[in-house]
Amino acid sequence: RKEIKMFKDCKIAFFLAYKSIARGNKAVIFLVVFIMSLAFINLIFVSGILNGFIVTIAKQVKTYYTANIVVNPQEEPIKKDYIIHVNELQEQIESMPGVVATARHYKLAGTLSFDKNKNGKLKFISAEILGIDPDKEKLINNAYQKVVDGYYLDELDRDEILIGAEIAGGEYGGLDFLSLGGVKAGDKINITFGNGIYKTYRVKGILQTNLDFVDMGAYISSKEAESVLSVYNNASQILVKLKDGVSEETENDYQNEIKKLAPNLEIRKWTDYMGSLKDISKSFNSIALMVGIIGLTVAAITIFIMIYINVVNKRRQIGILKAIGIKQNIIILSYIFQAMFYSVLGVIIGLFLIFSLIGPYFIRNPIKLPMGDVGLALENNAVILGIVSLILASVIAGLIPSWNAARENILKAIWG
Repeated sequence: RKEIKMFKDCKIAFFLAYKSIARGNKAVIFLVVFIMSLAFINLIFVSGILNGFIVTIAKQVKTYYTANIVVNPQEEPIKKDYIIHVNELQEQIESMPGVVATARHYKLAGTLSFDKNKNGKLKFISAEILGIDPDKEKLINNAYQKVVDGYYLDELDRDEILIGAEIAGGEYGGLDFLSLGGVKAGDKINITFGNGIYKTYRVKGILQTNLDFVDMGAYISSKEAESVLSVYNNASQILVKLKDGVSEETENDYQNEIKKLAPNLEIRKWTDYMGSLKDISKSFNSIALMVGIIGLTVAAITIFIMIYINVVNKRRQIGILKAIGIKQNIIILSYIFQAMFYSVLGVIIGLFLIFSLIGPYFIRNPIKLPMGDVGLALENNAVILGIVSLILASVIAGLIPSWNAARENILKAIWG
């Protein structure tokens, strides 16, 4: 019986809301719905664009720097410089279903020098030098596609080097004061390694990925690195690439499986190498939250003003409704239904515009930035949260003026 009574109250409230909207000014209704749709688009669009930045940064790190998982040398109980028996470990990891490829790296520290004007005045910089297996490297990242001058390394290259754009400087780098001042493919540079070995290398190519982690490094073949370090079948790290589209949970599973193969080694995921980029991601999320709150506030104020004006103009009607026995909660509910009508219709229009026009446009025309192409990355949770937030804000904004009006004395409402 209680449920039937509540249903009847809702039915009456819905009827009152319908009549109020049907007899309202169509231009005003259109304007309010338009504002609701803009508020919703703003809420979702800003979140989608900022999330697009985060997705692009993450993609760049995985594509050009770390792959999915990085295997590092033992840390406990005794710290070691290298992973030993690397070839055997790589074969074991590559035999796991879902692993696309692995690649080893040798990490070397060195001081690079270059005499740009051939006048004996050398410019010196310190940089990390990686020894890589070029053929394997091509299977785990796309850096080989980003050579802007010269050529990528070959497996048997011994006295040639690939350097990042920020190391080369000149027309390629953005931080010229930290670079060699304008190296080009074919030039020769000198390197003094951390173990004291001094060698001259011909620059085979210049790499530009627009990711500082990569562009501020130099690269030699692993055979050359082994010659400098006097080691064999070792590595400073192993990069593991998984099939595309794996989830974070799946990466965790592979991390655990690799840990079982080599329990003493340090196994990390690509997210551990984001560094300062993690802070950028947090900042973007904070910006999206602030913009969303502002958008919701604007939407709520619009609904509040709309319902408030409606209530003021219909004080006498509200008084008459109360006089003939319409309960206070039914009147309040009717105005809440009106607020929901504006917000729900605004959400529907906003969703249509986002998914049929705005989203496809940014797929075809992503924002071109140094870090890469940034598109609209919409997450289901963000869209659902936007819908719920806008409707809830509208309901609260509609409740306040209608509640105040419904509590007013009947005679005072009728006679003003």
